[in-house]
Amino acid sequence: MYDLLTTERFVVTLFLGLLALAVVTDLDELRIPNRICLLIGFIYPIYVLASPEPVNWLGALAVAAGVFAVGLILFCTGTMGGGDVKLMAVTALWAGPSSVLSFLVFTTFVGGLIALLMVSSYRFPLAAMLGSIGATDLRNILLGRVIPYGAAIAAGAYVTIAPVLLGH
Repeated sequence: MYDLLTTERFVVTLFLGLLALAVVTDLDELRIPNRICLLIGFIYPIYVLASPEPVNWLGALAVAAGVFAVGLILFCTGTMGGGDVKLMAVTALWAGPSSVLSFLVFTTFVGGLIALLMVSSYRFPLAAMLGSIGATDLRNILLGRVIPYGAAIAAGAYVTIAPVLLGH
């Protein structure tokens, strides 16, 4: 017999793995490939169909569209990168109406911490330490001017969305 709960767990795990991949590529290349965002969006309907509980997918679509619209404004003003906007919107889809606020608040908090680190004088000794252990990509990001916001988005998802998705 086909077990929908196993499918749901697999799809949620795949979602979380794709978020981790987005972080790795964001830290490595300072960009989030479209294919990662598309895959996260593509597997969402599978989650909806496999979930043992009803999913407010229409509300989730509305939330994702709203997050994308605000993100588009931030992108147009140069405040946020395009990959970050797409990743934030598709992750908000998974958060849905019930978790989107906590996701956005936590993501903003972590992004703010990253930004504070990048403008503080503590980044220089941390960058030197990263360089001494061979983590030159991370060192260069820390010394750069672009915030790898994908890390904040993934942190927000892991802390606020994953427990809800894995909780039933």
